[in-house]
Amino acid sequence: MNIAPHILANGNWLSMEKFMEIALYDPDAGYYSSNISGIGYRGDFSTTATLSDLLARRLVAQWKQACAACGRRLPFIEIGGGNGDLSMGIARELGFFGRLRARYLMVDRSATLRNLQGMVGGNFVRVYADVIAALKHTGGRAFIFSNELPDAFPARQFVYQGGEWLELGLAVEHGRIIRQAWKQPLPASSAFDKWAQEGQVVEVHESYHKWYAAWQPYWKSGTFVTIDYGELNETLYHRRPAGTLRGYKAHCVLNADELPPLAGRCDITADVNFTDLQELAARCSGDVVQYMSQRDYLKDYAIPGNAADAHLIAVPGAGDHFNVLLQHRFEQ
Repeated sequence: MNIAPHILANGNWLSMEKFMEIALYDPDAGYYSSNISGIGYRGDFSTTATLSDLLARRLVAQWKQACAACGRRLPFIEIGGGNGDLSMGIARELGFFGRLRARYLMVDRSATLRNLQGMVGGNFVRVYADVIAALKHTGGRAFIFSNELPDAFPARQFVYQGGEWLELGLAVEHGRIIRQAWKQPLPASSAFDKWAQEGQVVEVHESYHKWYAAWQPYWKSGTFVTIDYGELNETLYHRRPAGTLRGYKAHCVLNADELPPLAGRCDITADVNFTDLQELAARCSGDVVQYMSQRDYLKDYAIPGNAADAHLIAVPGAGDHFNVLLQHRFEQ
């Protein structure tokens, strides 16, 4: 995809958030819409579920706890299910008779991935384009979970220059695409106070925050599990003056300046600010919120001697680079 016409059509300045939206989700040429080549060792990146069934085992155990707390058998709602590996891991963990009794709904905005998930899941999976429709189907009571979802939302990017925060975007200058900073209204984020240091770049997943707020009124009870790479704001940008925005192509990491020429042909992501996510969840009056590392969440379910399981709970490594936010809601 040639991103230059999009930049020029937007007044020769395209925010990084809008760039990510086009590069990832353009209906004709976006990465998730038409060009994703696979997930796992043959694709551009791997996820926990493509490496091991450990997360599936843990989620089924969490689901059983949520069902007991709510006094009912909750449907599963997986948001952003990728190639369907996690749903199949959960199906294996439930067993034949457990699958017959379970309702499993998957939500994904990518039509390409929804088609793949439907084929992989067969009769076990019912696929939806948005979470509100899925929640309406379950009556608002559900066990909801996502693995590497917030990082896939377009992020705004800001740089601290001359005593103020400026938003970074793309412009065309003498036929070249460059990153350019402009003064714009700031979204709500814990990053701005902590990281106000000359030259520091930060990201804010404002699009995820808005999406999250939109469906909360439709969720009546259950548990919401969010698993992703990132940290609390206190340490998120330590030794990362250029921020965390990057791309992945065939398991190779691309820096932010390499992304415009590869728009639509690579994944683009940024680490998640879990302090912002905690604050969003804490605003939901009456909900119980827990935060922990992936290691602490998974370690009791890891199989001793299993190399993939050991990798997922390793510290330093995936065990502390990935973190987990639990939000429990009880019907009033």
